[in-house]
Amino acid sequence: MRRRRSLAPVVLGLAVALAGCAAETSPEPSVSQPAPPQEAAVEWVEPAPTPTEGAVSASRLVFEVRTIAVTEAGWRTDVAIRNESDIAWEIDETVPSRFGVMLFASGELDELEQRNADRTLPGLRPAREFDPPLPPRLEPGATWEGTLAAPGALAAERYLRVVFGPLFADGDPPQGLPPQLVWITDNAYRLRP
Repeated sequence: MRRRRSLAPVVLGLAVALAGCAAETSPEPSVSQPAPPQEAAVEWVEPAPTPTEGAVSASRLVFEVRTIAVTEAGWRTDVAIRNESDIAWEIDETVPSRFGVMLFASGELDELEQRNADRTLPGLRPAREFDPPLPPRLEPGATWEGTLAAPGALAAERYLRVVFGPLFADGDPPQGLPPQLVWITDNAYRLRP
């Protein structure tokens, strides 16, 4: 996995809209066909903040994506969030959930970073099912693991990234993280035609 250039990129505050127009630097492929059923064990593990070269942050959140599946009816992904920080993180049910997936033209991290900077992220495909339900609070040392799913077709030959959040720090967040964040995975999975 490549390292992000800045300390907290793609850690988005709530003010950043998650839907946007296509980026000029990365044209969207035409939507010609839905992705057929497929499943992949991806085993992504992404710490936030991203460790700097040679250093590992002792206080962090860790986002995991274990599997990604496209089904006849929609999509699902097995995920986890580990709180390895010294504070609790809240998942406020009164704030619209940003848990779900986004589809990108490429799997390049540069595209994600540029589209985040330009505020032209693709539309979120929000999760409709959480099994088990998300906890309202993730205490220090706690882990939530479950399945996110939603109905609806996903376009073939796009690159799927999983989105987690928003999460709200209950106290001072670890250095490199804002008090409110949405995490979009560095890793991407290409949906086969």
